Amino acid sequence: MTSEPNGPAGSVGSAGRPVPGWDRIAAPALVHTAQAAAAEALHVPVREVRARVADDGRGALAIEVRGPLALPQLGSHGVPDEPVLARTHRARGVIAERVHTVTGRHVSRVSVVFTSSIVEVPGRVR
Repeated sequence: MTSEPNGPAGSVGSAGRPVPGWDRIAAPALVHTAQAAAAEALHVPVREVRARVADDGRGALAIEVRGPLALPQLGSHGVPDEPVLARTHRARGVIAERVHTVTGRHVSRVSVVFTSSIVEVPGRVR
């Protein structure tokens, strides 16, 4: 994982002068960020998602996500609005954007592997 001296645009102190140093996002923080973004995009609990983050060799991140496929409860007539592949394609874009927004790192590739499925249980109305 790369670091940038003085932050992305050069960190400026209260006196208006650059502050020397390095800004780093460690690998575990990148992994946890990718897991959280994937859980949000796939509508599954974060504890069910695993992620691997690697440098793609050009300075960008390559992310692999493994987790369950969220399905509607049987008999609920909750047919998904879009096919699984379309939903997954959209989720990959959301994951890449969220990781970029949070970390400032460019994401070149997001791969999603569904390892199981879980049933989405609608919340109770009180």
